[in-house]
Amino acid sequence: MATPIMGRSQATASQMREFLRSRNPDAPDYSQLYLDIGAKYGVRGDLAFAQSMHETGYWRFTGTVRPYQNNFSGLGAVTSDTRGAMFATPALGIEAQIQHLYGYATNAPLPAGVKVVDPRFDLLQRSGLRGIAPNWEDLSGRWAVPGVGYGESIVRLWQEMLQTPVSEPIPTPPPQVDPVVAQPTQPDPADPLAIGLAEAVRLGLLQGYEDNTLRPDRPLTRAELAVVLKRLAERLGR
Repeated sequence: MATPIMGRSQATASQMREFLRSRNPDAPDYSQLYLDIGAKYGVRGDLAFAQSMHETGYWRFTGTVRPYQNNFSGLGAVTSDTRGAMFATPALGIEAQIQHLYGYATNAPLPAGVKVVDPRFDLLQRSGLRGIAPNWEDLSGRWAVPGVGYGESIVRLWQEMLQTPVSEPIPTPPPQVDPVVAQPTQPDPADPLAIGLAEAVRLGLLQGYEDNTLRPDRPLTRAELAVVLKRLAERLGR
């Protein structure tokens, strides 16, 4: 039986949270963000959450993508040595994931008033892939290559999550979504690039591109360097 990407979520935020924490007690809680952003696009946010658990190893990030990238679905990590896209906040990373799912699932235009934050959304359009995968099972060999059983494994994970008994919900503070300074996780101390980028964002020297990514592997242009130096001079009062 096919499992549509589009539709209403069935799992509650509490089920999602408790299922994840049963496997990784230190995992961050973005369950409500997945439900809210998914609802905005008509995408099943609970299944997108299951996809992120699959992609990140329950938020342990054992692959090439690192926690500070806020990339919870492997967007752009197309080879074993490619880190993929980076987003300034968890909310932007989740929205990019939801947009990419939306692009695969339907040919419809994006909901009114939203901006493209998925750096690979236009690629779907140019490659004629919009609407080619309306079901999770259709993502096998597309989102992940060769990806045999990719969609099915996400659906099984989601079905397990639906069986999670829910205790009384514990109120949690809303996540920080400031596009400049939000950093949900500490950068890897063994990664000097992560430390430098995190500090530059914190100081306001970097704010990302129009799609809210930082693109750390892209060469810096002279104009971009001039902007960074100007902001640094302003910070120093010169």
